[in-house]
Parts: sequence; structure tokens; C-alpha cells
Amino acid sequence: MMVALYVTSIGRYTGKDLIAMGVMDRLRRDGFNVGYFKPMGRFPVKVDDTVTDKGAWLIHRLFELADPIELVCPVVITRDLIMQNYEEDIPGLQVKIERAFEGISEQKDIVVMSCDNNFSEGSSFGLSGSQVITLLNAHALFVERYEGNFSIDFLLELKKIIGPPMMGVFFNKVEAVDLEELKHFASPFLHRKEMELFGSLPVDTLLGSVAVRDLVDHLGGDVVCGKNKLDALVENFLVGGMQVDKFITYLLKSPASAVIVGGDRTDIQLVAVENGVRGLILSGNLYPNEIITARAEAKGVPVVVVRDDTYTVAKNVEAMVGRFSLQDRQKIDHGIKLLEKAFDFETLYNRLNLTATH
Repeated sequence: MMVALYVTSIGRYTGKDLIAMGVMDRLRRDGFNVGYFKPMGRFPVKVDDTVTDKGAWLIHRLFELADPIELVCPVVITRDLIMQNYEEDIPGLQVKIERAFEGISEQKDIVVMSCDNNFSEGSSFGLSGSQVITLLNAHALFVERYEGNFSIDFLLELKKIIGPPMMGVFFNKVEAVDLEELKHFASPFLHRKEMELFGSLPVDTLLGSVAVRDLVDHLGGDVVCGKNKLDALVENFLVGGMQVDKFITYLLKSPASAVIVGGDRTDIQLVAVENGVRGLILSGNLYPNEIITARAEAKGVPVVVVRDDTYTVAKNVEAMVGRFSLQDRQKIDHGIKLLEKAFDFETLYNRLNLTATH
């Protein structure tokens, strides 16, 4: 009997795509015929003649899925669709999802499903998490950031609404100090409340990294030099608003960094370049002098000039890192390896009545 697993969350940007991909990867290696389904997507992209969802297309390509992309994500939320729905209810969306899911489910042992934002997403279209779970007879796996007992409270309250289909939670981006508490106290407590803790993944700098190219696109910057190094991944960000000696101390403790600094702070710029930072972001629309440019070229450091002031740039970068999804293959492979060690697949298989064949 085919099984549907819905990966969702209470919060946003919790790492649902990573967990979905990691689970799919393990299921495949254990001999299961695995499908992927995203009932509703919010990031339209055109593939050939089909408008689909960007995240769904990423997973479709990564796993080389044979199912047509129009079935993988049958409903794509555009601005026009939102405005149309405000004026009057749009008929047929649930039926469209049901029929697409039937197509995906054929000859599958399990279909892994996911959403973009959180469990309430789609409520205005009659496609909330609760409605999708009921419609497709799915089991729900929540992926959350651990925020102490508050996180547990929210999960328990949601369990009252969803009931048995809510199997449990996987905590992602967990601070090191919370790992033991989750393992020895929260896990048995949740089990007593008929939910499982499927594991905890510590905060990982590579998973939270951003390619310099994406920073340039997000900030609307002008690349002065180092255009062949834009695929470098930035794991840490430093703001160069301090004295040089203090800056050096922070820089040495922060590998794979990008530095955000005023275009007039040539002292900080030179130190950053000589230490081989992943990127140098100059604020205030001020361009570097010839010495900085020459050393950056020699060191292979991209230098990007942006119009905004240093504070605004730092806030924009912070917001971007918080919500940037997995795009880089290196990050995806790294995340899947981490998940292999952190996720309790044995408990998942037991709850879903699955038996590995490999």
C-alpha cells in the first residue's frame, strides 16, 4: 500500500526541503520506489512551456524524476491567482491536486510531499496543511527550529487539531547546548504524548552559506573584480566598522567570510583581501582604489560595490541568509550526509510500516 509523507512546519525557513531530500535519498537507497509531490508552489518559474515551482523543479532535476513536472506541482500560486481568489473562490483546485497525486502515486511505495512556507499555507485557497493531509491521507512530519519548551507547546496544541496523522518532529538548526535536552528529555516526553522526535541537526555553517553570486543578485551590486569566483560559498559575515586590530581578531576566527565595509575604509579592505576573504562588499556606492583592486585580483577575492549604507546592507544580507533555500549541489550533498547520521530512519519506517529491501 502506497504511503504519503507530508514534510511541513510551524515556522518558516526551517529546512523542509533539505529534510525532504534527505529522506527521499535514504528511501531510494533502501530500495523503495519514491515519488515527490508539492501540492502548491509559490515561486513560479517557466520550464519549456510549463509554469511550475522553482523548488519543485530543483528536486525534480536533482533526483531525475520521471514524473511530468506539471504533476509534481499541480498548483502554482501567482499574483494573478491570489487576486482572483480574493474576488471569488477558485473552483477545482482540490480536484486538480487529487488527480495529480494519483498520477504521481502510481507504482510508488511512498510519495514525499512538501510545502514552501508553513502548515497554514494555502488556507485561503482551501489547501491548508490540514486539508492536504486529509485529502491525500498523508502522515505529517514537522521540521522546526528548537526554541525551548515553547516549541513543544506549539506542537502539542497542533497535535490536538491534526490527530494521529501528525507523527512527530525533526528539529533543525539546533544550538549545541540544546542537543542533550532534546535527546534525554524532550524525546521521551513527546513519545509519551504519541509523537516522535525523529532527530536533531545542529547548526551548520555550510548549510547556512550563500554563494557570492546570490549576494550580488540580492543586493544589486556591481562586481568590480573576481568575477570568476562568484560561486564561492560564504559561511560568515563580518561588518568592518571597527579598528583594524580588532577586525583582524574577528576575521581569524571566522573562516569563509565575506566582509561588509564602507567604501572609504581602505585599511579594513586591504586586511580582508590579504586574508583571502570569500567576498568584499563595499557600501555607499564608493569604488575601491587601484591598490585594493589589484590585490583582490591577485588573491581571487570578488569585490562588489553597492549603493546602500553599511547598516542597510548588513540587514539585507541577514534577511537573505535567513530565508535562502538550498540551491548549491555541494550544500545539498553535505546536508544529506548530515541528515543520514541525525535522522532516526528506523522509527520513521516503523511508523509508516515500511520495510527496507536493501
